[in-house]
Amino acid sequence: MKSIRSTLAVTAALILASGCSQEAEVPTNQQETADANVMMANPSNIYVQAEMQMMERMEAARGANPSETWTRKMIEHHRGAIAMSDILLAQGGDPQVLEKARMTSEMQRKEIAELEALLPAGSSQTSAGRENPYAQAVSQMHERMMAATGANPSETWMRKMIEHHRGGAEMSNVLLGLGGDPRVLEKARMTAQKQTQEANELEQMLQGGGVPAPATSNDAPAPTTPAREPQAKTQPEAKAETETPKAPAKTPEAPPADPHAGHDMGNMSNMSH
Repeated sequence: MKSIRSTLAVTAALILASGCSQEAEVPTNQQETADANVMMANPSNIYVQAEMQMMERMEAARGANPSETWTRKMIEHHRGAIAMSDILLAQGGDPQVLEKARMTSEMQRKEIAELEALLPAGSSQTSAGRENPYAQAVSQMHERMMAATGANPSETWMRKMIEHHRGGAEMSNVLLGLGGDPRVLEKARMTAQKQTQEANELEQMLQGGGVPAPATSNDAPAPTTPAREPQAKTQPEAKAETETPKAPAKTPEAPPADPHAGHDMGNMSNMSH
């Protein structure tokens, strides 16, 4: 009996030590129970499987340091966005939301390629147990995404993607606070900015603002043809218009007639007597 008790004590100690050595985003049993409750409450949620797979892959993604861990987790984060967007595109729905989903999927694929280029050459994903400063941000994102729902698949996708992008921004801000590889830090800064912008655009769409048009060369307004200016006049014509015509030379006016002209002043004196 004493031997059995000793064996159980040792086993319990080993299990406890194993659990403390690994920092999981969410205790597995608690998260599975919460996810099951969400699925039962809304069985029409077509994104649940993609969300849970994304969470599992993000939990497992670790690196040799916070910079590499962030990079690996963000790769899985973006893959989750692609999976959810592809589900909506196959489902169909609001044309504006479908266009936004297509743009999101395309953007996330480019982001994954850029993140993979930042991984150290020859590195591979490490086993669990490494430092994981992103646990809280990841678990909160997952909880908010699972709780987000809408009146139809299009609205549900938008509400889930808002929480998805916010989670990506929060993870990026964690790395920016920790510091690390300058290249990865710059990528995290850009990611936080883009993810926040995407969340804001989706909120605008929910309020009826429509899909913001991407800034591409095809959308640039066609150049307008300037109004044709009147042709310059030839030099002689311009001179003829600008010169003031000369007034004709004035003829000197004749002096006023002398009232005494033609009279003999002598005779005038005689007449006055």
